[in-house]
Amino acid sequence: MDAALPAQQAAGIEPVEDSPRQVIRGEIHSDTPHAYSAFIDWLNFTFRWRLTTGNNFRAFDKELRECFGFGLGACRNKGHLNYKESWVLGDDYGFFATGGESVGGTSFVTISGKGCHAVAHWGKVHDFIARYKGRITRIDLAYDDLEGLRDVAFGLRLYLSGQFSTNAGRPPSVQMIDDFDSGKGKTLYIGNRKNGKLLRVYEKGKQLGDAASPWTRWEVELHNKDREIPLRAIFEPGRFLAGSYPCMDWVSSNQSRIKTVQATARIGLDVLLKHCRLSYGKLIWVMRDVLGYTPEQIVQALAVEGYPERLNLPMVAESPP
Repeated sequence: MDAALPAQQAAGIEPVEDSPRQVIRGEIHSDTPHAYSAFIDWLNFTFRWRLTTGNNFRAFDKELRECFGFGLGACRNKGHLNYKESWVLGDDYGFFATGGESVGGTSFVTISGKGCHAVAHWGKVHDFIARYKGRITRIDLAYDDLEGLRDVAFGLRLYLSGQFSTNAGRPPSVQMIDDFDSGKGKTLYIGNRKNGKLLRVYEKGKQLGDAASPWTRWEVELHNKDREIPLRAIFEPGRFLAGSYPCMDWVSSNQSRIKTVQATARIGLDVLLKHCRLSYGKLIWVMRDVLGYTPEQIVQALAVEGYPERLNLPMVAESPP
């Protein structure tokens, strides 16, 4: 019998059958098919490309738009790391950096969580990186438990029962940020970014402003320090998330980016409506019940075209990564 099984049961994990594992530069990845049970929430990569002429730049921008669904925006008028120049990507979805004497003819792309939700087809992103002989330097793989069945307390029980320890028995570092049930949200950190792997378990719904939300996010941040991140992690985020620690093999139910964006928008709308009632509820009441404005006249007097930041979310297709 597996010696870890009693600890798993004590922590509330259902026992699972053993499955063969393969080693990729220090990372152990389960062969259980978890391809779509998670999603990419951040991506950094470098690749072989350098800016030469205006035509080269325009062709590259066109290729970005075809592969990512968005391209180059405003110049940031500053560099990044050792790169000389940088541009915004899409609607503040990240940025692109290039140029410089010490970067070996490479360029750099970072795509934020918001930008990852806007990516139309991850297969084209994979092909873009492969075509330019690129290397992933950071990837964040996330699982959203919208019902909070595996919450922060569950993650802490796993840690205390030794489920995150390495084969040599050494536990990773741990940090707990406790809101003492204030509704602002708890966060559990396991691992260390400096060592290339950090797990965050946090109350996403509460972070967005819904004090009663059970929504919990499990997110592993991987860097290419002492490890190579295979390009196929783009196709199989759930498999690599499940394999980041043996005790996370429960990552299995398909994740939907549509649900995540919709949940974010719903909480954002609730928060905005609450603040609107506090700040302008009496004004609207006076306009309607004292001054005799119709609803249409109130909307016309107060509406301003555009999206508030909390609701400025990319629309994504309901499809696998």
